[in-house]
Amino acid sequence: MSVKKVINYLFLGISWGCTFFVFTCLIGYLISGPAFLAPIVNNFPRQALGAVFVGIACGSTSIVYRIDRLSLGIQILIHFTLGMSGYFLAAFYLGWIPLENKWYMMTFIILGVLIFTAIWPMSGKELRTAVWVTLARSE
Repeated sequence: MSVKKVINYLFLGISWGCTFFVFTCLIGYLISGPAFLAPIVNNFPRQALGAVFVGIACGSTSIVYRIDRLSLGIQILIHFTLGMSGYFLAAFYLGWIPLENKWYMMTFIILGVLIFTAIWPMSGKELRTAVWVTLARSE
């Protein structure tokens, strides 16, 4: 696997992370108003870097699907484990998931797993094929 391909996946992950960050902020603002953005704006550099980190952890690790010698089950396990680990590390560190209430925390964890599970099929074969074709053209 070439360095250029790894860098392409890295930037693909960063763009996904930043895009989700913006949409999360927009949806939160529309639902909750300006108060939703206050903790983000007050600590914007850390929040933005957290989104980049999560994008790398969740998006860039999809490069594992390029490793043909691994079974699809192992590829999914690696991608899911790295992606969710990166997300939860950032989420706990940056306060995206409050630690005070166990039920609230469990709800966020279940929601994170459900979102990953919902997004993964959309980033399935069709999208991965489109991404791979785009990446192959850039080689």
